[in-house]
Amino acid sequence: MLGSYEIEYEGRRYFSNVVLREYHIFEHDNAHYLVDVGNKAVSPISARLASMIKKVDSAFGCLIPESAMEELRKLKLVTGEEEETSEAVADGESIGSYEEFEYPVVNISLFLAQECNMRCVYCYGGGGHYAGKGMMTEETAFRAVDWLMENSKKAESVSISFFGGEPLMNFSLMRKIVPFAKRQGMKKGKQVFFSITTNGSLLNEEIITFLKEEKIRTFISFDGPSEYQNSQRPFKNGKGSYDKVSANIQKLRAVIPHLTGRATLCGEADPFRVKEGMERAGFTTCFITKASPVLLNTQLADIPSAREEALQRMLAFNRKEMEQLLVAIRARAIDKNYLPGLLYVMAEMDFGQKRYYGCGIGKGMVAISTNGDIYPCHRFVGIEELRFGNIADYHIEGLNDYWRAVVDHLPECWSCWARYFCGGGCFYNNKAHTGDMHRPDSLYCRETRAMIEGLIHLFCDLSKDDKEFLKGVIKYVTEERIFKMPINPTINK
Repeated sequence: MLGSYEIEYEGRRYFSNVVLREYHIFEHDNAHYLVDVGNKAVSPISARLASMIKKVDSAFGCLIPESAMEELRKLKLVTGEEEETSEAVADGESIGSYEEFEYPVVNISLFLAQECNMRCVYCYGGGGHYAGKGMMTEETAFRAVDWLMENSKKAESVSISFFGGEPLMNFSLMRKIVPFAKRQGMKKGKQVFFSITTNGSLLNEEIITFLKEEKIRTFISFDGPSEYQNSQRPFKNGKGSYDKVSANIQKLRAVIPHLTGRATLCGEADPFRVKEGMERAGFTTCFITKASPVLLNTQLADIPSAREEALQRMLAFNRKEMEQLLVAIRARAIDKNYLPGLLYVMAEMDFGQKRYYGCGIGKGMVAISTNGDIYPCHRFVGIEELRFGNIADYHIEGLNDYWRAVVDHLPECWSCWARYFCGGGCFYNNKAHTGDMHRPDSLYCRETRAMIEGLIHLFCDLSKDDKEFLKGVIKYVTEERIFKMPINPTINK
């Protein structure tokens, strides 16, 4: 391609053969916005400018007045005139050539129990069994810790997430793992952080004291109001779990005031009611996600009309969450230790960071089952064809298919304007809905793109001081928390 060139006509300068960088223009609340896809740069633009950009892009070879060319240059949209300076960012780490970068494993989900005392209607683990039953032994647990120390390579900190089933059914082993992992970490010069995902039903004074003293970050699966919790998360005997779990949450709050809960939307559940029920129970941070079909057993019914209705409810909920986030930012009412997930996405707009992957699956993060088998993440445990191997003989060496699953290479993603905000989505959700880990669900894509456009609108509405505050919060989290304690709220658990 020859590139753009100048001509003069009747005393005026024009440009032709102008090629624009990849961009996305959208309208939100009667305002127009521009996304420079390659740099993740966002900016408000006028309706006139939006129309002009589209005309230039659709009429290659036309003559563009000098004044219009200057506007395009100010937006850095003309190819060949501005170099892309943003660095690739995947899973929170800046990288250069993502195809050459090797991830150490720094986060393992350790399955203490493949048993559960509940029978959640949407459980992707087959009632907590994950195609296998039983409890992890001390020998396997200690070997898994040593495996993490070895395969984390030069990483200065690692994270162990206690998982299940219900991990507190094997609390006696958990009490042994924590001091052992700390000792092994000291030998290797690594700091070890811990988290647990629990249904909250087995919490007692001994366990709560242990969680507090060992600084174990606790995620509680809780579906909000009593009717949702009781119908979706019953005990094995069919009895509702709301009263028991909510009472235990109050005991935990007395010792650990800031609590993180995560709920699963199922059927016709209303996300507004779920959030209200979670806050009433005492959670200060709430994650809400939609249930996915189950891969291990018979697939849940995937009714398009019902999913469309669920999508519309979630879009309305996300809009409300954004409105509240804007108010919180302007009031400087953001707790640095308990940030809403939407804030991270918005902060990346300011930093120009690209997300090449949806998460650390199979790279920085793996799951280890009760018998020591290694899977790409906790959601795939029990699916034999995706098993990496066993801690007795498998080591992380070279590149695997999860490293190569860069969003630019995924057929459904490489041309999507939102790909560097999204990273390709959750591989489990992709496979559950489309049959292919690398092909995202169309409804997920619609929700994600709508959410990102809403956040861009919000971001562009911030003042300079608001953005400086936001940058300071994220800088603190990045330097003090994210690399030291990876946050990994689970889905459908």
